[in-house]
Amino acid sequence: MEHQILAPMSGRAVALEAVPDEVFAAGMLGIGFAVEAAAGEIFAPVSGVLETVADSLHAYTIHTDDGLDVLVHVGIDTVTLRGEPFTVLVSPGTRVRAGERIARVDLDALRTAGLPTVTPVVITNPDTVTSPRLTLGAATGGETVVMQWG
Repeated sequence: MEHQILAPMSGRAVALEAVPDEVFAAGMLGIGFAVEAAAGEIFAPVSGVLETVADSLHAYTIHTDDGLDVLVHVGIDTVTLRGEPFTVLVSPGTRVRAGERIARVDLDALRTAGLPTVTPVVITNPDTVTSPRLTLGAATGGETVVMQWG
């Protein structure tokens, strides 16, 4: 069975190692990729249940039917903005489809605050993921397959 993860935002897909945060870049949270966001619409990268939304609205975890936990972390150090530039469209506990819009962020507010808009997407429990392949470069949020395996 082929598994895939979509870009959660439009922009440029990059390797996780390119994220300007050591925890993400070193893979301490898991495996994945990131998108240098060019637009503020945030889409579910996988289908499953939206398990958590951070209190500061900058991070989302989706639990897939095959048991993966996928973290979408919008920007770096965006927790400091206390949710102000974010609008969440889906409540925790809701089933989402890959490509469904789940939130919005004002990227200009992130830039004004001097924060990177790069958005890591991390499988935090990657034990069952074998030989993942990344397609880096231009990506359309909710449409472009960036990571696949199986």
